[in-house]
Amino acid sequence: MLMLVLVFLLLIPAFGGDLYSEFVREQVKEIPLSKAIVVGKGNNKLITFINPDCPHCRKEWEELKPHLNKLRIYIFLFPFKTAPESYPKAFYIACSKNKLKALDEVLSGKLDGNPPKVEECPLVYEHINIAQKLGVRSTPYNIVLKNYKIIEGYNPELLKLLGVR
Repeated sequence: MLMLVLVFLLLIPAFGGDLYSEFVREQVKEIPLSKAIVVGKGNNKLITFINPDCPHCRKEWEELKPHLNKLRIYIFLFPFKTAPESYPKAFYIACSKNKLKALDEVLSGKLDGNPPKVEECPLVYEHINIAQKLGVRSTPYNIVLKNYKIIEGYNPELLKLLGVR
């Protein structure tokens, strides 16, 4: 990783000065989007790491959901051990046949206090590994693919940054 940073520092003039965006672009290349839960059919793309019990993730989902015709969201689940219900909820979302419905049920709070009794889903562990490799420590953690901007935590300007508003 240090070597990658040094290479980018040496190439600042070649990138026209926006080294950070180029660094994020290189990180994004390492994210296996084929492992994501993909919702939406739009052209404005977002990679997001969410915790099923995170109140900020839930608020963000409520804002994003009405715009799924304009958005394509690559979702990676990142349950926390400190939120024990988040694991069964993540397993439920990841291995559900209707992932959008499961995602909405969980993020709307319908399963709070009564987490689904489901088998562990290996995809969740893959998502956790991807998040850890990127250094994700909190949720929501978003990468706007239009400009490779990272947004850590809830941001009321996210729709604007995505070009939806």
